[in-house]
Amino acid sequence: MKGAGPAIECDAVARRFGDRVALHRLDLAVERGEILGLLGPNGSGKTTTLRILATLLQPHEGAARVLQWDVVRDAMEVRRRIGVMPERPSLYERQTVEANVSFWAEAHGLADPAGAVREALRFVGLEDRRREPVGSLSKGLKQRVALARAIVHRPPVLLLDEPSSGLDPSAAAAMEGLIRDLARDGATVLLNTHRLAEAERLCDRVAILREGRLLRLGTPRQVRAALLGHIVEVELAGIVDAPARRAVESFPAVRETWWAPSAIRVRLIDAERDTPELVARLVSAGARIIAVRPAGDLERAYLELMSQPLPGSLAA
Repeated sequence: MKGAGPAIECDAVARRFGDRVALHRLDLAVERGEILGLLGPNGSGKTTTLRILATLLQPHEGAARVLQWDVVRDAMEVRRRIGVMPERPSLYERQTVEANVSFWAEAHGLADPAGAVREALRFVGLEDRRREPVGSLSKGLKQRVALARAIVHRPPVLLLDEPSSGLDPSAAAAMEGLIRDLARDGATVLLNTHRLAEAERLCDRVAILREGRLLRLGTPRQVRAALLGHIVEVELAGIVDAPARRAVESFPAVRETWWAPSAIRVRLIDAERDTPELVARLVSAGARIIAVRPAGDLERAYLELMSQPLPGSLAA
């Protein structure tokens, strides 16, 4: 590593395609070992961001760095340190799984390419299928081949474009687990996804883009709270009795309350900080709690943000 600091940095990065502005002075930093998800509709600038960081496009303004190497001046140094998994990985379908990954191991000039290929295939669970032609595999297994190809040189930074695109639920869950394992081993992961539930489970933080502008950046919980309010729902095993009501009404952090026969919905000052105390007060009052959940998920928060006018634009 060249030095300390974030693994990925974008400083006022702008990119145009003709008259269309794909990125508007994007500022973004991804910490080492973090999984950060880029969210947004088609055309929001997510893939453009990944392509700039992968040295496939140059920014028209600003600067981008990977492990403090500039993506323009130090493109070869960046390429040695990243693994890229495009949405359409263009595998060699007539070649075997092993041959596909071996090509990239040799391209990186690894000291032990055969050993690196074995390790990458073992990691993605394809060691026993290494002799099979890629064209005979399912979409989910092809995605694993693409991931093996991206990690064969053990890069510290991974750029993944829709890694779960087109996968069935079980294959998508398996891919999610592999990405989580890579981050646990120390990799920094920047990924594009339209799967908001996956982003909520997997990502340490999310960045929401629209028309090339960064609208929100934070943990899924922070984004939900900012857009939906600090509202928490508590489901009880029995009715909401007088002691439970008093426990809620006496809690200074409660700003608003909605009552149901067997549930309580409250707006807190800070849901992350105040929810444990709310639960403790209800348990002390004799309430039997079935579930505690935020009111709304990342998908609902995302849709709320997409319904708002862009900053600087005139509302209809």
